[in-house]
Parts: sequence; structure tokens; C-alpha cells
Amino acid sequence: MTRDPSLELLLLILRGEAPPHDLDEDTWMDLIRTAGHQTVTGLLYKAAEHFPEGVSISERALFALMGEVTRIVNRNLKLGEAEKEVLEMLRAGGLQPLVMKGSRCAARYPSPELRTGGDIDLYIPGPDFQRALEVLRAAGIEGSPKPDSSVDFTLRGCEVELHRRYFDLHVRQSVLPPVGTPEAELLMLSAHILKHACGVGVGLRQIIDFALAYKAYPGDYQRIHDLFRRCGISRWHALLLSFVKEYIDPSVDVPVRVDPTPLLQIVARGGNFGHFRARRLKSMQEQPVFRRKMDTLRRILSNLCFSMRYAPREVFPFLAELFRENLH
Repeated sequence: MTRDPSLELLLLILRGEAPPHDLDEDTWMDLIRTAGHQTVTGLLYKAAEHFPEGVSISERALFALMGEVTRIVNRNLKLGEAEKEVLEMLRAGGLQPLVMKGSRCAARYPSPELRTGGDIDLYIPGPDFQRALEVLRAAGIEGSPKPDSSVDFTLRGCEVELHRRYFDLHVRQSVLPPVGTPEAELLMLSAHILKHACGVGVGLRQIIDFALAYKAYPGDYQRIHDLFRRCGISRWHALLLSFVKEYIDPSVDVPVRVDPTPLLQIVARGGNFGHFRARRLKSMQEQPVFRRKMDTLRRILSNLCFSMRYAPREVFPFLAELFRENLH
């Protein structure tokens, strides 16, 4: 499957199946490490609660798992406070920011506090974007512009990103669904995964975010399939759904099932945003900034065949953005 026994075991467990046998301490530690690389440690912890009595865990592994879970919960509390503060600040200025990913996705998890949080992403439509920066500036917060036209800043030790664009896609506006609808959120989540899969890599957490949103979709799934076709990413849609059905939730509706191996290989190589690829770890820790950026660009180019196959209409706009972001 992946030639990565820890990832194979993790996928088995996340599908709700118990390990086929008792796990020794080294296997547990590898499993916890892999879950951390894929930012799904909280899901591993919840799944382990339902293991049969025959599956034991060593004291060392238990302490390691509990330590990671405690860190995730504490981090999410901090993120929640920062998100509440910035939303109140912007709303007091007459703005209506929309939370992207983050807490919206966490709300669908069985235990929202166990979803590993990253940063806080807020969408603010173009006409209001400058006003949002003025509100923040009045509160003593100066944002830093990014190459993708977003602006980020730090609040309570948490990174906050303000986005002018909701979709990581390059299609006609008339094709896109209204922001704030379930269809728009599914397209946004999927396009975000696609961008990172074509770039530096992507992990299981982002795919699970999409899977839970897709499962909770209240409408006719044919509308979703038609939307992805109109946006020119029907091949990607089939691949992502096939991955979800094969490795996360066998009950999902998949109109065209394909081999999910190409996406699995990307997940296995790098984990969360590609940060845990072995060569990448060494590059990040030991190399100068220029060498790190060149390493990132090489990995983007190494995924070019994948990009051309699953998102041919998006390849060149994606590459242009990714190069700008990584050469910045």
C-alpha cells in the first residue's frame, strides 16, 4: 500500500478498526509519531479508547500520547480565545469576517477540542479588506502582506491570516458558488488540499476536514459533482473522494471511483504540508534560507506530473502562485 507500516496501521485505526494484534512499545511510538506528522493525534487518541482489552499500551507510549493530546487541547483553547478576540474586534468595526477551515471544521469532529489547530484563517471580501486593516491598525496591530495578497499577524501567540480570496482556484466568478454556502465550503476545502498536494504536500487532517464536511452536506451530491466538473477539477474530485472512501469513510458517495494511490503517496511522503519529509526536516533545520526555498521549489516541480493529470487547468496559475510564495 504505502510501504509505511505506521501509516497503514494509522489509516486502519482511523477507519474505526482495531489493530490486528497487540502493539509493542516501538510500534506505539512509531504510530504516535506518524499521527503527529499527519496532525491527527487527537483522532488516534479517541480511536484508542475503543480498542479491545487485548490491545495494551506501554506507560512510555501512553505518556507520550497524553502529552501530545494535552498540548493540542491547550493550543486549541489559545486559538479559540484569539479567534474570539479578533472576530469581536472586526465586528465592532462593522465587518463580517467568515472563518475558513479551523474552528468551522473542528465543529464537525466528535471531539472538536482534539482536532489539531494551526492558524486562524478569516475571509474578508475585497471592499472590506482595507477597512479590516484599518481596524486592526487602530488596535495597534500591523499586518504583514503575503505574496498571495493575504495579510497575516500574530495575536495571543497565534497566527491570523486575513484572506481576500476564498477559493484557491482560477475560474470564472460566474462558475463559483456564493461564499457562505455548503457548496462553497466544500469547494474551498478541496481546492486548498489540491493546491498543497500539487505543491509541498498535504496531510490526513486536511483530507479528514473535507471528508467530514462532505458527509455533512445537506443537499444533493450531484450538485457537488457538477460544480467540480464546471470548475475543471472533476479528475481531482474523483481522486479525493476515492481516497476518502478507501481510507477514511467507506460509506461516502463516489460517482467515479479511481485508484487513490497517487494521493496516498503524497500524504505518505510529507505529511502535514510536507513538513515531515525526512529530507525536508534536514533542509529546514540545517540549511540557509535560500537552500530551503530551493528545496521547496524542487518538490513543487517533482509533483508536476500529478498536477498536470489531476488539475491541468490550474497548473500554471498554481505554479505561478507557489513560486511567488516560496521565493518571497
